[in-house]
Amino acid sequence: MPIWIADFWIESTLVLSTSQPELRLKLPDCEISFQNARQSALPSEALSAQIVLHANSIADAEELANRRIREVLDVLSFTTSSPFKVSRPRFLMDWTPGLTIRQQYAYGHDNLADRWPDLASEHLQTVADLESLNSIRELKTPLRWYGAGTRASIAEDQFQYFWLALELIAEITKTSDRVTDKCQRCRGDLFCPACNAISEHRPFPKQAIEALFTKLNVSKEKQRDLFKIRNGIVHGRTRSEVEAEIRADQPEFEISDAIDFIWQTAFMAILNALKIPQSRIDHLAFGAPDSIVTRTLTFKALMHIGMKGDPNEPRLEDVVVPEVTAIRVNERGEPIDPLTGERKTD
Repeated sequence: MPIWIADFWIESTLVLSTSQPELRLKLPDCEISFQNARQSALPSEALSAQIVLHANSIADAEELANRRIREVLDVLSFTTSSPFKVSRPRFLMDWTPGLTIRQQYAYGHDNLADRWPDLASEHLQTVADLESLNSIRELKTPLRWYGAGTRASIAEDQFQYFWLALELIAEITKTSDRVTDKCQRCRGDLFCPACNAISEHRPFPKQAIEALFTKLNVSKEKQRDLFKIRNGIVHGRTRSEVEAEIRADQPEFEISDAIDFIWQTAFMAILNALKIPQSRIDHLAFGAPDSIVTRTLTFKALMHIGMKGDPNEPRLEDVVVPEVTAIRVNERGEPIDPLTGERKTD
């Protein structure tokens, strides 16, 4: 079976001492090496790591390497009580001894954050108008979690932050009307034989959120899916596990779809809770991006390439990794400056 090597940049607060240029870890299914990051690393990247393993194809090797490096880093975080995170892959190459031409993925990354030249004075005036409302005082905490959702870089975190904003709005806006518990099978009101009555009580947090969803015209089916996602994340299920459960009914489902939906729902819940007079709302300016989901653009080139040195004893320092870059363009295909979002004129 072919041998493969995958190289990664790692973010961490721990580095190797100057007297220890490399650390190696041998496991039954792979071998991992760590070195301090080289000059080409980003400021946040403290280490480089390589994992060597067996796989039938380059696609299988990529999937296995991505999974195993993260699993090992999780255990390393536990043993050191320090953070270790894959920042980005550098290359994946056939490491089988004796080859003069090797199959390789060379990865490229768009490390620049999006910049859109859309911030205007109308947005600042809207902030001033909202700050003048008495209703905003009790909405500071929901707004804090909403803001955290816009900044989060991990999908599960984004979903949870917008959910927290909704949960708080639900508690703030819930009525004192008594509600009933529902049968888990038919969703009918539960009857207590001892009391000879249907049990009623003030809304629990889950029921308050359900009432808020209903007020915002969220269908029962969508509410069910949102609760499945929230419960899955809270109880530690992986993104792929959460997506697999929803895909049983919606084969094309992606968690990014749910994040965008709950973002828009949280926005409307906060907007309604602000109780903005109709005479003023038409003069306010709100942004409407296509998506709120944080995305990291990684692209790769599949190539067959030689390397320096002895092909029977491949070494890391003999690997040739071509630079893979991309040119950002606008919707018309014109190159743009990634720092400003404006079309390049030169």
